Amino acid sequence: MPDKKSPPRRPILTRKEQTILAFLLALLVVGGIVRKLRMDWHTSSPVPGRQS
Repeated sequence: MPDKKSPPRRPILTRKEQTILAFLLALLVVGGIVRKLRMDWHTSSPVPGRQS
């Protein structure tokens, strides 16, 4: 059993760290979605001929 006199446990991540982590995760997710949409858009619409 934990000691009654032990100080309250510090959270693993502070509020600021949680915010930064959530922001980075959101950037990764949005970047992945944008990349997928761009790939789908490029493959679905034929690229005008690359004749030189």
